Amino acid sequence: MTADETKKNQTADATPDAAESTAETAAAKAAADAPQADETAKADEPAAKPKRARAAKPKADKPADKPAAKPKAAKADEPTAKPKRARAAKPKAAKADADAPQADETAKADEAAKADEPAAKPKRARAAKPKAAKSDEAEAAPAKPRRRGKAAAPVAPARAERPPKPAKAAKAARPEPRRGAAGKATVVGTDGKEIEARDLRPDLFAVPADVGVLHLAVRGEQLARRRGTASTKTRGEVSGSTAKLFRQKGTGRARAGSIKSPVRTGGGTAFGPKPRSYAIKVNRKVVKKALAMALSNRAENGHVFVAAGLELDDPSTKRVHEFLVGLDIAAPVLVVTNDEPALTKSVRNLSYAETIEVRGLSTERVLRTRSLLLTEKAFAALSEA
Repeated sequence: MTADETKKNQTADATPDAAESTAETAAAKAAADAPQADETAKADEPAAKPKRARAAKPKADKPADKPAAKPKAAKADEPTAKPKRARAAKPKAAKADADAPQADETAKADEAAKADEPAAKPKRARAAKPKAAKSDEAEAAPAKPRRRGKAAAPVAPARAERPPKPAKAAKAARPEPRRGAAGKATVVGTDGKEIEARDLRPDLFAVPADVGVLHLAVRGEQLARRRGTASTKTRGEVSGSTAKLFRQKGTGRARAGSIKSPVRTGGGTAFGPKPRSYAIKVNRKVVKKALAMALSNRAENGHVFVAAGLELDDPSTKRVHEFLVGLDIAAPVLVVTNDEPALTKSVRNLSYAETIEVRGLSTERVLRTRSLLLTEKAFAALSEA
């Protein structure tokens, strides 16, 4: 080793020690100056209550005999730590093999204990009863009585099957009523046979129908027949006292002035009916035209007949009934006569027939019936009118 290398090594060793001593000197100086700076600052502050001055504890100087840090190169010279020994894992199979003998001994002890117990008696097998026999026994055995307070439910008797309803017989189709020639009057004898067909007046039996005219004429006829005699009494017509029932105030009740008030029992009727006429005005030409329309409709459908030889000296409902049944025309029937009281009396007792004089022929009566049966006199009077 040369002299230069030796000098360098000494300088390197001295440098760390010199640095450490310089740092320790600076720290000791700062610690010594700190109390003086604090006292100077307190002297400059305004006077306050004097507080006890605490002596500042000087910071402890670092021990000078602290061993110097070893250089990094010295760490390599230290011996390395000994490595820990790894424990070998015990196999699980070894534990299971160790527990196997104990399990075998426990199983043998259980089997020996079961062998010492007395054998259980075998249960007797019950013979299964057939279901049919059980139901027969239940029907034969009487029902068990129930507890008090609970009435036994009545057993509903079995309903007998109803026989099927007989098929309804098909209704026989009614024969079509007799019809005459359209637009003509069919003349029939007393035996009901057709004799001839007569022509009718076109101005009376060939007029097209108008529903509005027919409705007005029928409504006028019905209203003209209304008597309009309904009448009621007002509070001024009712008999009763005119005195006030009780004083106006102080009773707590609703005020009342008359016992004949409509709101009281026995009082008058407000807005009740009074006798009046309900008739409406219908022009005579409209009435005549409406009658012609009704007659034309019956002639168009072939429901106008003329009874030849139907003359009665005395009323006979039986004879007229036999004649109408043999004639076989659509009902109801309107029998038109002309001053023939015997025939009128014979027809008025039949439920399916009406009678009217040719002079009083009306639109309503013609439309209410389906067939017209005129006597020889009535047909002659209607043709001439």
